[in-house]
Amino acid sequence: METPPRAWVKNAEELRAELSKREVDEATAIKKRLKELGSEGVDARVAAIGPKVEAAIDCTQCAACCKVLEPELSQADLGRLPAIEGLGLVEFARTRTESSNSGKVFLKAGPCAHLKGGSCSIYAQRPESCADFPHLYRPHFMYRRLIWEHYTLCPIVFNVVQCLIEELNGKLEGETDFGNLSPSA
Repeated sequence: METPPRAWVKNAEELRAELSKREVDEATAIKKRLKELGSEGVDARVAAIGPKVEAAIDCTQCAACCKVLEPELSQADLGRLPAIEGLGLVEFARTRTESSNSGKVFLKAGPCAHLKGGSCSIYAQRPESCADFPHLYRPHFMYRRLIWEHYTLCPIVFNVVQCLIEELNGKLEGETDFGNLSPSA
């Protein structure tokens, strides 16, 4: 008998509910398990799983990223966004951005001024960091700190990680319990 497809966590509310049932240090246990696949193995699996998960999730039903994250702005973004908002660069920088000690520039925390309902009102011109979110396909998925922060925010990241663990559990002899996330001895 074929196993039915897993139920996807599709929005921020479902994600919070699911995470509330789990151990607080779950991400640490997951990272330990993923090390069994190695960084390149995890990246390859994310490249295979990610598009399927992204196709199953309607980001406009969640928009958690737009509500809380501060996307980094590239030079191209800084050249484009002030005009979209009808501001000069100096005024835009003063009122809409924050800079880190390292000189990186970020759009101030949200909810984003361009979030209308669950959609981005400047979608075609959104910041590069927004267009790349949730940053699944950058190298070394399992070692990137932001992935583990996004695991608790973004249903796409959460579902990709859960699929990775399900696959890993299925590949290890005697371990088929999805809840068994502890590293093997």
